Amino acid sequence: MLPHLSLLALQLLAVSANTVTYNWEVDWVAVSPDGHARPAVGINGQWPCPSIRANTGDRVIVNVQNSLQNETTSIHFHGIFQQGTNEMDGPAMVTQCPIPPGESFTYDFVLNQTGTFWYHAHVGGQYLDGLRGPLIIHDPNAPFAYDEELIMTVSDWYWDQAPYLIEYYQSPLNNDVHGGSEPVPNNTLINESQNVTFQIQPNKAYLFRIINMGGFAAQYIQMDQHDVTVVEIDGVYTKPHRVSQLFLAAAQRYSVIVQSKGNTSQNYAISVWMEEDMFDSGVTPSDEDDSSGSWLVYDPTKPLPVANESAETNDGKSQDDTKFIPLDGQQAWGPVNRQIPLAVPTLYTALSAPADLVNNPLIYGNNTNPFVLQMGDVVDLLITNYDGGAHPFHMHAHNFQVIARSSWGPGDGPPLTIPSNYEAEAPNTPMRRDTVLIYGNGYAVLRMKVDNPGITLFHCHIEWHVEAGLTLVFIEAPTELQNLGIKIPQGHLDACNKGGIPTSGNAMGRSGNSWLDLSGTQMVSALYDWGALVNPPPKGSDPAMASWKRSRLGRFVESWF
Repeated sequence: MLPHLSLLALQLLAVSANTVTYNWEVDWVAVSPDGHARPAVGINGQWPCPSIRANTGDRVIVNVQNSLQNETTSIHFHGIFQQGTNEMDGPAMVTQCPIPPGESFTYDFVLNQTGTFWYHAHVGGQYLDGLRGPLIIHDPNAPFAYDEELIMTVSDWYWDQAPYLIEYYQSPLNNDVHGGSEPVPNNTLINESQNVTFQIQPNKAYLFRIINMGGFAAQYIQMDQHDVTVVEIDGVYTKPHRVSQLFLAAAQRYSVIVQSKGNTSQNYAISVWMEEDMFDSGVTPSDEDDSSGSWLVYDPTKPLPVANESAETNDGKSQDDTKFIPLDGQQAWGPVNRQIPLAVPTLYTALSAPADLVNNPLIYGNNTNPFVLQMGDVVDLLITNYDGGAHPFHMHAHNFQVIARSSWGPGDGPPLTIPSNYEAEAPNTPMRRDTVLIYGNGYAVLRMKVDNPGITLFHCHIEWHVEAGLTLVFIEAPTELQNLGIKIPQGHLDACNKGGIPTSGNAMGRSGNSWLDLSGTQMVSALYDWGALVNPPPKGSDPAMASWKRSRLGRFVESWF
């Protein structure tokens, strides 16, 4: 057993729950985390955005004032199940209306989980522009011991505001010239900065809560001459597992124990670098920096060593997260009774539908990719990746079990086929998490248990792909959802009314004898409808126009033409 790492007896402690309240004004902040000045979306005039810290059982209230001036916003609390409070999940037009400019909105929910989570905007790529932060839920009965806790976030960073990049990514020009290549980040940030130091004392156990808050790139992390012991993944305690290198796809989290050295003879580098497999060299900025340095500092008077360049030659994909074992020993759910080959907020449709139609997927609209699931179902999602690049898929409101996952498939396709006997080969105690990386031309089988009535979003967590529509919606136990008696807060309804959005009816806002009438559904989003920006171009203007191409995107987008 590692020093300072022990399994504590599970016991019930009398803990009085608190109410933790945050008052946030979302607005633009001038930043330069890597020496390049640009605006970011911050909170209360500050960036990086603040952390949310609470204990399990606490009630959290977040009052949000949208001061972005020209765009809506919303906040998703990533990894939080929101059992009984589905209306607080955050994705705009799924469980709420977006928050209009100048308006306020209150999120109010109880934390019944423990571990490492985060929050981020769920509108228009705003978290790429900085609206994101850690969410830590402390457990008084944590099954491992440590001396101090540290938060380490990693993220990709762009020098240009997300709406410009989204518009170009989705433009016909990008498709014609570069086959739809995603914008490549300029830099890697650690704790929303660079050259970060972590003060370390000898002979102590440190719990590092590590979060990839990026929108595209997966990240490798290696601490020079220090092994790390994984004890939690995406809010799920694991049996202690020692590794020399971590690999985090976008939105994934790991909590690890780092045992410090017994002396202060030197400091040690932490190497962090982006996985570049999904980067198209044709659109990679010439000044792109794929790595960032930070340090474990035992003695601030001693020099900071150069990062270990040889670390980048190691294959972080060999860290197979399906091999981690949940500490609670939960076996694979079953039996499986369903397999799924992969404009009104969907929650409001489910709450207002008549009983004889609430289970009909047609009323939820053509653009939501809806699947209606019944309470108690055990569902296998069979996902085949037809792309040569990897995709991190995230499920709201649940941890799923990873029943099967392939290694990387052939670079030029065709994709690997899911074995017909995948269930027979499934691990007895499969890893649970809320975000899994599906390798290029590979597959995964994810198992979910339908036990949390609500509207559950499932999507790729590469933000460019979210904007392009790589999402689906599970209408989970709609009859039981209606029976919960959820009452949408008046402030939420006010946000809808301000935006002219219906709060009942089918996806088109129709009811009565027209629940199945979805005529007029917009099947293609309007191109060049700009999102939140500082000094935005006129609506309808073409992002390929030279008048802004040079002045706004500079060398980054110049490389595309």
